[in-house]
Amino acid sequence: MLLFILMVMSLATSVTAQQQQIGPPDHSGSFDFDGYTRTFDYYIPSSYNEKKSVPLMISFHGRGSNAEGQRFLSGFEAVAEKEGFIVAFPNSTALGHETLLGHRFQWNDGRIDTPQFNAGVDDVAFTDALIDYFEGKYNIDPSRIYASGMSNGSIFANRLAVELSDRIAGIGAVTGPLAFPIAQQTPKGPVTVVLFMGVEDPIVPYDGVQNYLLSTDATIDYWVKANNTVKKPRVTYLPQTEPGDPTKIRREVYSGGKHGTQVILYKMEGTGHTWPSGPQYAEIKDIGLVSHHINGSQVIWDELKTHRLPGAKAQGKQK
Repeated sequence: MLLFILMVMSLATSVTAQQQQIGPPDHSGSFDFDGYTRTFDYYIPSSYNEKKSVPLMISFHGRGSNAEGQRFLSGFEAVAEKEGFIVAFPNSTALGHETLLGHRFQWNDGRIDTPQFNAGVDDVAFTDALIDYFEGKYNIDPSRIYASGMSNGSIFANRLAVELSDRIAGIGAVTGPLAFPIAQQTPKGPVTVVLFMGVEDPIVPYDGVQNYLLSTDATIDYWVKANNTVKKPRVTYLPQTEPGDPTKIRREVYSGGKHGTQVILYKMEGTGHTWPSGPQYAEIKDIGLVSHHINGSQVIWDELKTHRLPGAKAQGKQK
């Protein structure tokens, strides 16, 4: 069963270069870390002024995809330009046997049966070093560093919220809950979590996989307890803005957490393994529907932008 899920995830979450209609990245970078050359694309908004600190968003691709695929899927560059933050798209490592899509690019999200786990790839430490890279090169506000991701990248973002919450103020996780082994840990500190899960997701089941991936409800319960938010959410259904789109989006907000943290669930009824308003990157029968009632990247930013890391110096370093 788990092997089948991994095979499907590898195929369905890959947004390949042939599918993309985007230009070259605004910037790219690399550095050697723990025996690997780690690479990443990133975007600097035109409003950037080195005298003023700006937030940093790191967006992680899904299994089998890459930085270019995540740029195409999320459209985060447009949001970064509009809102004035830097967005980075790192590449994972490529380990294991080849598939139809080549080597399996994947984040070590905490599941114990992946090549990256078996090889001891420390993607959490790499992310920590990536933050150092941007803080050394640009004027980053250390209180406003966020992570987001799709599928395997979403599961990894949940891991970061547990293990790197001393540097990350919040995450926006799309189609990926907590990995079971990571859920056995206690987060370093409070962190705002925004989770988007498709009820009809055929790749990552909404109800999870026993002893492998937590269900959506169990993931929310974990974060509600970790952040000590209210236990009863404020529930609304968002307007169905796109005619002909049958999907519905239920928003559940658990507020009142430590240091003002929140836990927010976007329960996407009728949708599959997709990014809200992103591309229909594979056939509906394989991945389910995309909801076009919200822009996932804009919503992630809107939900996270007011949340700051407790104890971090808000203004960052002046250059």
